Amino acid sequence: MAGYIKANKFVVAEGEEGEIYIFIDAQKDVPEKPRVIYDGKDHAIFIRSPEEKIILDYIHPEVRDKLRKSLGVIMVETILENIKDSYVAEMQIVDNLPVDWKKIGLKTWEEALLK
Repeated sequence: MAGYIKANKFVVAEGEEGEIYIFIDAQKDVPEKPRVIYDGKDHAIFIRSPEEKIILDYIHPEVRDKLRKSLGVIMVETILENIKDSYVAEMQIVDNLPVDWKKIGLKTWEEALLK
């Protein structure tokens, strides 16, 4: 699956007014038309730019519905505990992500918990 990298870590949080924040490690370049593609299941793909596709693996079941209903999320890029950048990424909800997760070594949330 060329062109995909896996986020080392990320955190999904909900703001006081229901807005969704996704915290990720800071990247080098400036994002270009960022969007998150999500099918409501275990993983999402953050398209930071046409060349940068970041897999957000193992979306916790408790936040899946909120993520599915969101029109956009606020991406927050951090270096250690400092915010480098924040911006809105459009949510694109699809029926099924066209990625074979097993080919890139990812399992379902339930399978990961069994380890």
